[in-house]
Amino acid sequence: MKKLGILLIGLFISGLCLAQDIIRGKVVDDAGSPVPFATISISVKNDSIPSAVKLTDNNGQFELKYDNNRIQILKVAYLGYESLVAEAKPLSGKLTDPLILTLKAKKNNLAEVTVTGRKKLITQKIDRLVLNINNNALTAGKSSLEIFSMAPGVFVNNGSISINGNRGTRVMINGKILQLTGDDLNSYLNNLRADDIESVEVIAHPPAEYEAQGTGGMLNIILKKQTSAGLNGSVNAGYTQGRYAGTNEGVRLNFREGKVSAFANYNFNKLKSYENSEMTRHYVDQPYQFAESARRIINDNGHRINTGAIYDISPKQYIAIDYVGSFSKRISPYYSSAFVDYNDQAENVINIGTFPTDTKTNYNNIGMNYSLALDKSGSGFQVLADYTSNKLTKNSAANSAFYNYNNVFLSDTAFRNTTPSDASIYTADARYTKVLANKNSLSLGVKGASTVINNSAAFESLENGLWESNPEQDYIYDYKEKIIAGYFNYSGTVLNTSVKLGLRGEYTDMSGNLLTSNQLTKRDYFNLFPSLFLKRNLNKKGDNYLSLYYGRRLSRPSYNSLNPYESYINNYSVGRGNPYLTPSYSNVYEVGFTLKSKYSFKAGYQHDKDLVSQFIKVDDQNPLLWIYTFENYGRNRNLNFSANVPVSITKWWESNTNVQLRHQDISTPDLEIRKWIFYLQTNHDFRLSSKASINLNAYYISNVISGNLLTEKLYSVNIGGQYKLLSNRMLVRATVSDPFYTYKIVGTSIYKNYSSSVSQRRQSRTFNLSLTYNFDLGKSFKSKKLQKSSEEEEKRL
Repeated sequence: MKKLGILLIGLFISGLCLAQDIIRGKVVDDAGSPVPFATISISVKNDSIPSAVKLTDNNGQFELKYDNNRIQILKVAYLGYESLVAEAKPLSGKLTDPLILTLKAKKNNLAEVTVTGRKKLITQKIDRLVLNINNNALTAGKSSLEIFSMAPGVFVNNGSISINGNRGTRVMINGKILQLTGDDLNSYLNNLRADDIESVEVIAHPPAEYEAQGTGGMLNIILKKQTSAGLNGSVNAGYTQGRYAGTNEGVRLNFREGKVSAFANYNFNKLKSYENSEMTRHYVDQPYQFAESARRIINDNGHRINTGAIYDISPKQYIAIDYVGSFSKRISPYYSSAFVDYNDQAENVINIGTFPTDTKTNYNNIGMNYSLALDKSGSGFQVLADYTSNKLTKNSAANSAFYNYNNVFLSDTAFRNTTPSDASIYTADARYTKVLANKNSLSLGVKGASTVINNSAAFESLENGLWESNPEQDYIYDYKEKIIAGYFNYSGTVLNTSVKLGLRGEYTDMSGNLLTSNQLTKRDYFNLFPSLFLKRNLNKKGDNYLSLYYGRRLSRPSYNSLNPYESYINNYSVGRGNPYLTPSYSNVYEVGFTLKSKYSFKAGYQHDKDLVSQFIKVDDQNPLLWIYTFENYGRNRNLNFSANVPVSITKWWESNTNVQLRHQDISTPDLEIRKWIFYLQTNHDFRLSSKASINLNAYYISNVISGNLLTEKLYSVNIGGQYKLLSNRMLVRATVSDPFYTYKIVGTSIYKNYSSSVSQRRQSRTFNLSLTYNFDLGKSFKSKKLQKSSEEEEKRL
């Protein structure tokens, strides 16, 4: 090391003898390979503040200016290597040859660990909130769907996600929209575990570069990425215990050599849970009442694979390909005991049955990503292309028996159906960004998407011990959709006000063909979607500012809701799709004030037209049969006030509290709902030491409105702890979710002269244990975040 230092000093002095005020050079390791992103600093002797600091580029090269009139100190630093320090007196000259600086790896580098400061659980940016998952004990054993509920303003109910009370929320993975909805999306998000997630971005109001689809904003899941050359990664295992147990395991690998880097992630989970519910239906004009007691056992098995490779064509451009596969199976038998009270004991009926459902989903996505940096200011060009395939097979059945008031057998029923769905989606996206003077920028983009979905159904009933087909119920439904979109975005400063102005245009051509009945639905439309964000600083520091937002968006029906399927819940309840749904449109206005870049206060108004939601309807011919379907209902007006307050109570205790008050005014042909809703969420992080911490999360929401269902208050508490072992390479997390078992859904649905009351319990109280071990071989490098062109379509599958 001493000889190496003497050599460096000689090189540095000779370089200064030849240079006036610029040093150029290259940093390499013992093998002569370039060391990217090493830190080069120059400072005047006895001055702790460097006069110049630079990072080496992808090839280990650097260039920086210095003051050669005083004695200078040059330092080269890089994680895992011995630092080099040299001193030289003032010299002058002109540099002809670059310096070659060689770093020597530290001994026992594999066991070395650098402890860095932890990110706060929640941080706020101008256009989004960021929920930092990494190093938070509350996430132990949780799925991404469960993690969403921890984010301010985000609520998850029966798999439906909303932001600030607005449904239609889109889900992205590293900026790529998932082409999934409904049960498919839930399966995917349940399969994506916390150990694979770095953070979640809550984007309540997406700008023009994002698809116009989604009136409920966007959630962007940022996956963990490795930052070392050679081989590195982690392995993790988790165990969950509620009434039933579950496990999840995973491994992440990352490798880089020269211009090529590759990654592979795999996760498997096996989970079991339950739902217990009680329902009472009330009839005003019928001679009977209805009550049901039911329980559902849910078994979820899932595999998730993500792999790909990146090739650096040059320091300014790269090409990448990646693959994502998610394969899940859900088996959920439903046990029901129903009672029909005719107010005449002799006519009363008891129905006891089992209604099993199993669903298999095979999701595959292959993406290509080309990126070219045009200058050092950030200008660039990017091309994205994706192919997505999603195959869904759902089987449901009914096996039940009817008894009179004396429990004497009357009759039985047995029927089943199969509803496969096969979707293929092609997307391509080109984006160009030009960074102008004074930090202004202009972005342009175009996108094309083509979707083909083939749906079908086959029904059978048990007659005299034999299964016979029911062709009058069978159907074939083909859906085709093409979307062409273009946008521009301008960001800059006008009259001391930061401006982000965007306009997006989208043309849609769709057709749905119900072949079995020759019913064709065809629709084409073009819409413009403007967005405007203004930010005005109120002080010189710029940490106090006012903001203003306006945006227009639409929500296309999910592919699943357009499928005219029929799924039996029990003999008195059925789920159905609706191929005649139309898009809904939303206009959003919001004004905000931010204090010290931390405390945020906002007031907003949103007007939605023809929103799509699940409705509970009553069959006109048989009021005992209730239909769970999707409808375009009237309009929704949402007035919202919110405050987000992060507070550092002590050096070891940080908190973040989000409070919302909103008034929802929903109007449909059959229903009017006007309701003030209060929402409170608080997160607390107790840092006991550099190795140990405790986290606490609690929330309360006064009501939830979903279609024509209004639920009462919901509240829960979660507490977790974590500890680092084995030189901080192993992380142990333990969490208790809903320890007081307070999470209970109680609600009422209303349709014309009918109403129903429901009470439901789930496996919300669980103990979760998670172990993660990280290993790291090699040098640090900057990994690239890949994007997808299939951002809009993945959410709708």
